[in-house]
Amino acid sequence: MIAEASSGEKRWLLWAIAVIGLITLVIAGWKIYFAADPGAALIALVIIGAVLLISPFVLPYLQAVAVNADGFELRLVREIAAQGAPETARLLNHTELAEIAEAYGVVHTQLAGDAFLQARTQVQDQLVARASAFARRRLFDPAEIKELFPKATAPVRVLLLGLMKGDPRLVDAPTLISALTMPVTANEQYHALELAEKNLRHFTEADRTALFAALGDADFGRATSKRYEIAERLKDLAMRAQAAGSSTPPAA
Repeated sequence: MIAEASSGEKRWLLWAIAVIGLITLVIAGWKIYFAADPGAALIALVIIGAVLLISPFVLPYLQAVAVNADGFELRLVREIAAQGAPETARLLNHTELAEIAEAYGVVHTQLAGDAFLQARTQVQDQLVARASAFARRRLFDPAEIKELFPKATAPVRVLLLGLMKGDPRLVDAPTLISALTMPVTANEQYHALELAEKNLRHFTEADRTALFAALGDADFGRATSKRYEIAERLKDLAMRAQAAGSSTPPAA
């Protein structure tokens, strides 16, 4: 076992991890060079390789992500099934979405801090865009998505918001309120705000009232942020609706 290894064995193991990262980067680079459209899966491959190369101290992730020339062996899909969403897991299995989400999980944990904020945001946005496109081609179970979100890890929560952007059937006001008031990441909150603004008129009056109330309790960052800007627009709609004696937002 790793815990029982000698210091010399540990050093060799860390070097082996770095070599795995280098090999992964070489494989990804080779495929990208010869591919007309490298695709998001290769982007995830590059990210995983880079993390393993520059930070060979992420031993626990070797149990979650086994990188080789054929792709990833993912724990994430199994966790989704175990958390009460087997059909969602089946649809995601062997797709680039699961690979990007697993890659983001590594980035989110190992590349923390402001220095890597842009990298984390780019991976999240890529995940949301790909999930949105995928949801327009596949039918997910809204009940599974609703049940899964509160239990999900950061990458899965972002993935689920992306699915909602592609399929309005999956949008659920209480889920969005949770993402607004208790987000795991600021980017998750941003995508939840976009979904809330876009789907506001489709919510029930009770859901709109709850969402408007939640806006006053959440922190949306600096006044110059996009999150703050969207939140202010929603608050303005709430004030106008209150003045009109209804939670229904007035026409623009």
